[in-house]
Amino acid sequence: MRRQPNVVYNAMMKPLAPYACRGLVWYQGERNTRYISGVPEVTEANWFHKVAGMKEYGDILKLWIQNYRKTWQNDNMHFAVVMLPGYGKGTHANPNIDSKSPTAESWAWMRESQLKVLELANTSVTNTIDLGSETNIHPTDKFPIGQRLALSAAKHTLNQNIVAEGPVLDQVEIENNSLIVHFKNSKGLKTNNRKAPEGFWIADESLNWKMADAKIEGERVILQNKEINNPEFIRYAFTGKPDVNLVNGANLPAYPFRTDADVK
Repeated sequence: MRRQPNVVYNAMMKPLAPYACRGLVWYQGERNTRYISGVPEVTEANWFHKVAGMKEYGDILKLWIQNYRKTWQNDNMHFAVVMLPGYGKGTHANPNIDSKSPTAESWAWMRESQLKVLELANTSVTNTIDLGSETNIHPTDKFPIGQRLALSAAKHTLNQNIVAEGPVLDQVEIENNSLIVHFKNSKGLKTNNRKAPEGFWIADESLNWKMADAKIEGERVILQNKEINNPEFIRYAFTGKPDVNLVNGANLPAYPFRTDADVK
């Protein structure tokens, strides 16, 4: 069925279009990553497995959402996208595992692309980078994912005044040889294991990446590394299975990000 475009859609989704629907959950993307495809070589036929294909995924997903809204004749239909969870060996096992230079197999590219849907109104992305498995692309414990989706639905479709997302990058300040990271949704910023924040890398203008020493001050994170003078760029949780512990007061994880997008 997967080799026949629109067969599943026409059989299982299109007939539902006349019925009222406040929102949909979209949990997909593993097949669009090269590492999980089982394809040894990227060819023109499976272009979507390239990094370029993963980066384009979010743009295609936006068009898909707009098409569903048109089909349902509901421009306010909410779409809750599940960010791909962590998968593979964590960075503790190998601190250089694609954090400095994510490989073509890294799910970091897909997660970054999934966040593009937020450019559309009435969308949300549920962060699950802390819920993944080393060997299973589909985490067996779906309960916490469902809990976070429920929070998202309560906030965005029922208009409840609750915290439904973890910290999101707001802005970065440069002060001496430190980078100061400010977040949205950062009330009660902390780590979930009482250790220093993990998963941060910083670089100078030549993109010489080093794992950062991080500490929390109020609702911001201070980053530095003695080997990096004049740091300019940050990557957070930008790897296949990041070891992360930064959360807000609602115990929801911070979203991955990078600030070197324009120079990579």
